[in-house]
Amino acid sequence: MSAVLVLALVAGGVVWFQSRDSEMVPYTISLPHKLLNGDYYKKKDIPNVCPHSDCLTSVDEVKKLGIKKGFPRAAYYVPPVSKGPTLTVIGIQGGVTKPDASVDSVLTRMHKDDAKKAKAMGAKIEVIEETIKTAWKGDSFDGTLMMCESIMMVPKHGPPGSDVTVTRCVWGDTSAVGVVQQQGAGIESDVMNKNELTDATTRIRNEVRQPHPA
Repeated sequence: MSAVLVLALVAGGVVWFQSRDSEMVPYTISLPHKLLNGDYYKKKDIPNVCPHSDCLTSVDEVKKLGIKKGFPRAAYYVPPVSKGPTLTVIGIQGGVTKPDASVDSVLTRMHKDDAKKAKAMGAKIEVIEETIKTAWKGDSFDGTLMMCESIMMVPKHGPPGSDVTVTRCVWGDTSAVGVVQQQGAGIESDVMNKNELTDATTRIRNEVRQPHPA
């Protein structure tokens, strides 16, 4: 992942989607060769082994997220032809007692890392216009909640076009916590906007689910 990726949870910069997962069938996560009806193909798996708490998927960090017997899977996906932005997909399966708290913990951990990167890079975070907080409407998401961010990272000193647009969605339910994220250069980049990524994340969550073994 590019070193220029910086994200922050800021007022007005989150979309919150909520539903009930009481009828959700337990599942495990498997990252297939392609996602979104073949619009993205797996470029490579992301190693899930890292020392101590140096990354979100480390053994120590997964425990802090409140996921029992958590097992992470992660991969980069790219469009098959164009040079569009990479799609990063992370899924941590296990027993999630409090999905809302686990999602909050995922975001908190990511934002701490982002703050360190922003400070090192001399960058500031800006919320993209009209990013709002809204309630979930629809029946295609049977999890507990999903939170999505749409922001821009702007270097305090840098050439025009050096800013980075980022969207990220984090879902949580009793079987897993997942992250879908995309970034690109400038506000006119090919990065999905928050509504597009919300829809894509819902579809990806359904595509990576596998029946939980009896």
